[in-house]
Amino acid sequence: MNTRSEPGNDIYRKATADDVRHVLGEIEDVTLAEILSYAPSFHDLSDAAIWARGDGDLIAREHRELSANALAIAELLSRAEEEEAPQQG
Repeated sequence: MNTRSEPGNDIYRKATADDVRHVLGEIEDVTLAEILSYAPSFHDLSDAAIWARGDGDLIAREHRELSANALAIAELLSRAEEEEAPQQG
């Protein structure tokens, strides 16, 4: 049996809104829409989440780099986190 053809098992399939919420938790609708505008794969989404939480060394150990979509999403997540942080001043 080929598990890649079974729904939900192909990490290179296009990520859905449910996938985004599953991987990233509750996020703003605007952020969700922007992430989906990149048409990322589930793999891109997973890598971006790993990178954004500061675990990029896990990806580096596999001797691979983030895809353009994953990098864009990771940067978006970092910006969103900075905007949510309480302002000091």
